[in-house]
Amino acid sequence: ADEAMHFALLDRRLQQLGSHYGAMPAHDGLWEAAYETRHDTLARLAIVPMVLEARGLDVTPATITRFEAQGDSASARILNRIFHDEIRHVGAGTKWFESACRSAGANPVETWKHKLESHFRGSVKPPFNDSARSKAGLTRDYYAWVAMPEPDRLDP
Repeated sequence: ADEAMHFALLDRRLQQLGSHYGAMPAHDGLWEAAYETRHDTLARLAIVPMVLEARGLDVTPATITRFEAQGDSASARILNRIFHDEIRHVGAGTKWFESACRSAGANPVETWKHKLESHFRGSVKPPFNDSARSKAGLTRDYYAWVAMPEPDRLDP
């Protein structure tokens, strides 16, 4: 329901600005991830909320600031609403991922790295919004290795 509401808010705003959803090209990373993880619930939880939605936590505050700097407070408010909803989404995904790992007797961080290596075609890249990720329960234990120089990284 949240995602449908996000779409409706953004679509309405685009129309107010004289555009529409689909007017510009966009990637289909979410759909690719959904297809790739269709038979693996843990992989779906690792990738969709804990990577893709978490990336929104990283980039949205700067986007809000850019809209505000241009005087577009309406778009900034929409993105702020979505940002706070995404903290909840990342939190839910992280909670269920960790719960499933505990039930299986698996280490959540190592399992997350393995699921990314097996099912994620993109990359997890800094900078990270540690504050928002932490509010969602997604600790640096999961992604700190990404920010390390290449020779110091642990194998994901």
